Amino acid sequence: MSKSNEHDSYIIPPNFIDSGTFFGGMFKARNAIEAGVLMLAVGIPVFSLGVSLTTKIIILCLTALPLALFALIGISGESLSSFALIFFRYLRNRRVVGVQQREATMEQRPQKAVNRRRQSKRKKKPAEDFPAEFDEVSRYSRKRKVREKLPRKERVKKADKKPEPPAFLNPVAGYIPIEKVENGTIYTKDHRYIKILEVVPINFLLRSAREQRNIIYSFISFLKISPVKMQFKVLTKRADINRHLDTVRSELAQETDEGCRMLQEDYLGLVKQIGSKEAITRRFFIVFEFEPWVNTKRGNEEGEAIAALSTAAHTAENYLRQCGNRVITPEDENEFAVDVLYNVLCRSTSCDKSLPTRAKEIVAKYVAAGRADDLDSIPASEFCAPDSIDFTHGQYVKIDDVYHAYLLVPSDGFKSQVPAGWLSLIVNAGDGIDMDVFLTRQPKERIIQKLGQQLRINRSKIKETSDTNTDFDDLDGAIRSGYFFKEGLGNNEDFYYLNLLITVTANTVDELEWRLAEMKKLLLSQDMNVSTCSFREEQAFLSALPLVSLEKKLYERSKRNVLTLEPQAATPLPAMRCATTTAFCWV
Repeated sequence: MSKSNEHDSYIIPPNFIDSGTFFGGMFKARNAIEAGVLMLAVGIPVFSLGVSLTTKIIILCLTALPLALFALIGISGESLSSFALIFFRYLRNRRVVGVQQREATMEQRPQKAVNRRRQSKRKKKPAEDFPAEFDEVSRYSRKRKVREKLPRKERVKKADKKPEPPAFLNPVAGYIPIEKVENGTIYTKDHRYIKILEVVPINFLLRSAREQRNIIYSFISFLKISPVKMQFKVLTKRADINRHLDTVRSELAQETDEGCRMLQEDYLGLVKQIGSKEAITRRFFIVFEFEPWVNTKRGNEEGEAIAALSTAAHTAENYLRQCGNRVITPEDENEFAVDVLYNVLCRSTSCDKSLPTRAKEIVAKYVAAGRADDLDSIPASEFCAPDSIDFTHGQYVKIDDVYHAYLLVPSDGFKSQVPAGWLSLIVNAGDGIDMDVFLTRQPKERIIQKLGQQLRINRSKIKETSDTNTDFDDLDGAIRSGYFFKEGLGNNEDFYYLNLLITVTANTVDELEWRLAEMKKLLLSQDMNVSTCSFREEQAFLSALPLVSLEKKLYERSKRNVLTLEPQAATPLPAMRCATTTAFCWV
């Protein structure tokens, strides 16, 4: 077989910058320090007890030793202190955002008002009986003098001031970090500018090795001039086969031959049986974030962002066309952006109601609430926000009556050697499995400087380490990884951080748990580790939105350093099954 027909493999080296380890590389530095602190905290009081030494040792073995081992191992890949912070932050922030929260608040108001009146009555009695003791007269006289010194206009304004009505009818719309959608751009509340493109995928796995190689190198040319931060999102939903069924039924009604009618009826039953379980449609998106130039004036940042994102979109369209992909050009870019958010947030509702129908319902709610004057300024998040988001569970999030759970591939969970299209396994996992790939390009000059420093540090460490320790293998791998990156950067490749977040959805909790277990088995079969986002489901939910905003802690835990070739081998994402209006087929 010629080399042109051999499929290429790509190396994903371990991170060359990692925190230190103790005990021959067995435990992380933070875990070891926490274990030592717990040993001292428990051991010092035990040694101060007035008992024999044997009794002290037994008490230490029953108390301090298990705590130290627990701290060394950690919980779900996190150190004990970091997991405790995550858990207590979850307890503080767990809530239901949306209509249920507002109804609960309305139910609690009468009781709170009664309690407030009771407290006010209790406070008034001592003030009336002993005004001189509490110095009420002098305090009121001072307030009156200060009030009289204010201008009359300010006193009138304070008296006439009324509470403003809420900006959102749905509290979830105010929670979503989107300010507005204009000029085909999403304006976030943290003052960022986002552009979303929908890409028609190609059957990458069915291409020959030479064609795959040409596609990858064409995509490399695009990434060299692409924005610094990008997000590749795959949205999986159950396919709508009703149009195809209507076509089959119309043809069946016109058929006169009895044998053909029997065949068509069998075909109709087959489509219903398979389509109800296995018909899946996937949508592929590329999300850009505008990155302003360093040391530039920000007088017209909004105009620069719109122009830069528009240019990046046209550039992506031209380069992706060379790869065989096609970028869908919507008639209304604002409506397209809102529709993408609507399909991501309202999975159940978007299957039954289109965005125009949803918009009519929102307008009717505004009119019924007496806010007809605000119809021209309804926020875009009102149209795409679900009725409620339940954050009260630490293992999943309930959004629009659909249960969401999130899996994160940690830094050491990636496979070291991968083939072209290596993420197709996750893309084609089935219904309810979405994937987000975050790609962040790092400044080459800064990475080269860090690379040289870390290589010198690791080489000095390995001289003092025995080759029988686990730490020796980790240091040796870090040194090899550093030289690998040094060679790649010398060949004009770029340095990226790659993050992988997987969203698992289901209609019931049991089905969600089953899909999570099956997804873990699938990734484990491919030598990939995965961890759940327990008690960080809210952060994972916000990270999975098409806003190129991976939460900082999740980013630090899951980032894996790669060169230009490795992410290119992953991003040409294939489509395996589809439903069309003329035929039901597997591609």
